[in-house]
Amino acid sequence: MKLMLNINRKSYSLIVTVIILMSSCRQQSLPNSLEAINIINKDCPIELDIYDIVDSISYIPLETSEKCLLGELQRTKRDGDFYFVEDTKGLFVFGKDGRFLNEIGHKGNAPGEYLYMDNFYLDRKNKQVCIINNVQKRILRYAYDGTYISMSYLGDKDANIESAMLCDGGELLAFYPLPNDLFHVDSEYRVFREKGDTLVSERIMDAKALTTKDAFYPFLYFPMVTFNNKYFLASVFSNELYQYENGKTFPVYHVDTSATIPDEAFLDEHKDLDFFELLKIMNQRNIGTGITALEASSDYLFALIDNRKTLVWDGEKGILISTTYNSDLNLYSSLLTGGSSDEHVGYLSAEFFCEKKEDSAGSKALSELADSLSEDDNPVLFQYHFKKDAVKSLMEKYKL
Repeated sequence: MKLMLNINRKSYSLIVTVIILMSSCRQQSLPNSLEAINIINKDCPIELDIYDIVDSISYIPLETSEKCLLGELQRTKRDGDFYFVEDTKGLFVFGKDGRFLNEIGHKGNAPGEYLYMDNFYLDRKNKQVCIINNVQKRILRYAYDGTYISMSYLGDKDANIESAMLCDGGELLAFYPLPNDLFHVDSEYRVFREKGDTLVSERIMDAKALTTKDAFYPFLYFPMVTFNNKYFLASVFSNELYQYENGKTFPVYHVDTSATIPDEAFLDEHKDLDFFELLKIMNQRNIGTGITALEASSDYLFALIDNRKTLVWDGEKGILISTTYNSDLNLYSSLLTGGSSDEHVGYLSAEFFCEKKEDSAGSKALSELADSLSEDDNPVLFQYHFKKDAVKSLMEKYKL
């Protein structure tokens, strides 16, 4: 580099540093205003036994009866002693012991009925279940016993909600799928407030310049959580955690996992490319997808990174986990419960337990559960009960 022959060593080092930073076109720099989450083992995720991090696991066999024969579960949520379970046929309520209680609403076009359920959320303060019906541009509310209560209308531009979370102040946060040929959405997130019988929205985060063409694809299935009395949001192709407060969203934390993610220049270069083709290119170039799901318990925030690793963060320190092993069931899995819940309520089929009878023989409770089931019974819910100071104990056990 002939131009640099007469530059002193200090200036040369500074220029080289700047060039290196600028050339890292797909590695996002850390904005000065963001706090990096302290990940103890960011370069070496650990595999652990599930009982390294949980005190116990509750298994709740859902009652099987002619009134409620469930198919594959879509979503599950919990409020106290109530479990809300959605499958392709409807939304059903079960008690803490798995006893079937009632259905929430019915499919149909009569008052208090819905043609299609895109998702649902809970209003825990008022003990209501809220069904999102984008087709009819409305949200229907029911009591926990299934009694229809009321309905609010959505505007045309708003009726494409993928998932929603209710804030304590009554504001509704809504996440939208990626833009496609049918829905040219301008928002990744909007906030809704009630105005009479209508929910009025305001954009709080712009949609990414991406397209899934003729496919409907949200990419982030559980992008919002409440943790430490704050509302956190994930964004497509980002390692940043956003916070919602007073009608605004803003990035507050950066998850540094040493993985590159697509920057604005890369996305702009491929903005007209089908999203699934874009994912192939990213995979070929070892470019990550960032945070792809969020969950939270009373003590921890969990973030799925690149759909592979799970971050467990206690608000001060974090640990990356590659996979977990349930020794009671001889089962390897991700720590996050999968595509059914954002509250650490997962499910396993009755057939699975029947096949695992020999593996569960070491646990009296699981052995009795397996003996009580037939392969065609309704699924079994499970919920993790996490240890206190789990991050600290994992650091000590694995010498991190």
